[in-house]
Amino acid sequence: MNATLEKTFELFARSISLSQHQLDVALERAKEICQFLSQDTAVQECKITGSMARSTAIQKYSDVDIVATLNKPSPTTITPESLTSSLLNILKPTYQEAGISENTVRISFNRGPEVDVIPAIPDATNPTGGPTYKIPSADRTEWNTYAPEERNQKINRKGELLGDNFTQLIKIVKWWSKEHGQPIASYEIENIASSTFPCQIPSITRAIVEFFENAESSSTKRQSSHSALISKARIIANRALQCEQQGDTRGALNHWGILLGDQFAGVVSRNHRTG
Repeated sequence: MNATLEKTFELFARSISLSQHQLDVALERAKEICQFLSQDTAVQECKITGSMARSTAIQKYSDVDIVATLNKPSPTTITPESLTSSLLNILKPTYQEAGISENTVRISFNRGPEVDVIPAIPDATNPTGGPTYKIPSADRTEWNTYAPEERNQKINRKGELLGDNFTQLIKIVKWWSKEHGQPIASYEIENIASSTFPCQIPSITRAIVEFFENAESSSTKRQSSHSALISKARIIANRALQCEQQGDTRGALNHWGILLGDQFAGVVSRNHRTG
């Protein structure tokens, strides 16, 4: 990977990452909400999780995720819908912008990231470490099993093993996915990245190509429109890599700009003016 491409991707990854100030503000906001919830007798504990805890949050699209563990009521009366409503009832009097969004209670703010509070009830202790929970499914009709601490530890360990390219890859693909209607969910991006690169990771450009190749081969259960977007991304990324291998840096940058959009093109333009 030549120096121009390497620098461009480093700058792009930086441009879509939260600044330390933004991260500090987001985490402080989440801590305040956790402290508020912990005062309610119906809440056992609160924990910050998600991309903020895994260093994979991105500008514009990342929310702060909190798991709020509620006391387990009678199994004959609790439903995913009623659990979510119970959490909303706790938050709404103080946080008037709170509302149900899929399986979370989302609290919106005028500035900065939103906070998604995930209602949960204790399930069991995970044999690999950390508790598991039952949380509502996206449509709040079923229960899903959730092990946030295990996930956080897995992604953080992988980042320590593979280095910056791993977290850069996740952020870049998250950005692509969010800009294209989210054909790949954020948690799945992390799963695919982990399985694609078990022990080592190549240059970021090759890593993106290999990611989309793996994502395409595992897309049999996706909506056809999402599968088509992934296939198109794989084709464009391959063309960019071929240009790079042929020494055509400008062609590679053009293809990456097509794939990653105006934000990437803006980085290329600024880098060209200052380079």
